[in-house]
Amino acid sequence: MLEEILDIRNVQKALKEVTANKGAGGIDGMQTDELRDYLNANWQTLRTTILEGSYKPQPVRKVEIPKPQGGTRMLGIPTVIDRLLQQAIAQWLSYRYEPEFCVYSYGFREKHNAHQAVMQAQQNLNEGYEWVVELDLERFFDKVHHDRLMSTLAKKITDKGTLKLIRSYLTSGIMEGGVCSPRTEGTPQGSPLSPLLSNIVLDELDKELLVRGHRFVRYADDCSIYVKSEKSAERVMESITEYIERKLKLRVNRTKSKVSRPNESTLLGFSFYRSREGWQIRIAAKSLDRIRTKIKGKTKRNDPAPAKEKIREMEAVIWGWVNYFAIAKGKKKMQELDELVRTRLRIGIWKQWKKPKTKRKHLIRLGISKQKAYEWSNSRKGYCRVAHSPILCRALNNEYFTGLRYIGFTNYYYWETEHQRNFFNKPPCTERYARWCERSYV
Repeated sequence: MLEEILDIRNVQKALKEVTANKGAGGIDGMQTDELRDYLNANWQTLRTTILEGSYKPQPVRKVEIPKPQGGTRMLGIPTVIDRLLQQAIAQWLSYRYEPEFCVYSYGFREKHNAHQAVMQAQQNLNEGYEWVVELDLERFFDKVHHDRLMSTLAKKITDKGTLKLIRSYLTSGIMEGGVCSPRTEGTPQGSPLSPLLSNIVLDELDKELLVRGHRFVRYADDCSIYVKSEKSAERVMESITEYIERKLKLRVNRTKSKVSRPNESTLLGFSFYRSREGWQIRIAAKSLDRIRTKIKGKTKRNDPAPAKEKIREMEAVIWGWVNYFAIAKGKKKMQELDELVRTRLRIGIWKQWKKPKTKRKHLIRLGISKQKAYEWSNSRKGYCRVAHSPILCRALNNEYFTGLRYIGFTNYYYWETEHQRNFFNKPPCTERYARWCERSYV
């Protein structure tokens, strides 16, 4: 089995994936663009060391990133060599485990994505399962039980060398501030192997839910179960929590886990609302708050960059965000976000004009009468009030920002929803897309 993992075709495929994903280097400082040259010179030696069982992975580099909900998430960044070997193992394991995974598991799998999970949840709701049990696993990636995971792997993997290599990655230390700490549990996020191992661990939960006849959706460690009554939901919450903690040796966060109605629940950034046609998908309030915060961060009024440059920097953020939330009913929300962006840009432009003389000159050039231009250029009102005023909204109108190549949330949303089948996950040509927007919706 280990020789199959180290087969040159499997390793070349892994190399292609690792170099395409790029990412930061590990504790040795080697970057992904240096990996191919290293392998050309040292692959045979490295392969022999692994087959003999004397290879020892290097510790992962600890990195902490902020969570959207607050707090931090720990990432473990392996060296690029270990990343390559883990990718090769993950490819080999996926081929054997993927056919056995549950159809309602959507995280970290080929041909499965978050949109499918949300639409399955919508289907469950429209079939009458309108009470949601939201399970939150406390620090799941940090709490995976090593012995139990290895026992599960040993049922399918008979080669001791392969099992030894996988365990060595589970127990490799964490380097922080030059000090290496041992690891006795968990599979830190950041390695190619962790997502697959998490699915293997939680596949047992999926099978248990199927045996019990529950409707559910799972994306990595986010799991929502759908039942028909509040009493059933409370009973399922209690019994599944006991199963997870007793059998899977994981911990359920009881403060975040809850029983809720669809319009109060969140799943992967989405929520739901009731209409005449049934339950519809909408964008969750927290997701809207996060994008508003990001917009404000990229359009600070003390940023001296011109508006055109701010728009160019926001374009990738807007496209990615709309592409993800295009399955939701969100036309009005997209328009509100466009209004926020234009207001923030007006504030920045008004401050950049600085002196009354400069403001008056620009207002006149943009079609404002000399009298009004004089009055507003000498106004003592704050930046925000001026940005909302009829005068500045008329001077710096939608057509003005279209001329600066601002496409916006709404136009991206129309493009994505009308052309989703042909352009899904494929950014349009900027010039062609801009012409389409001007012709159709601007």
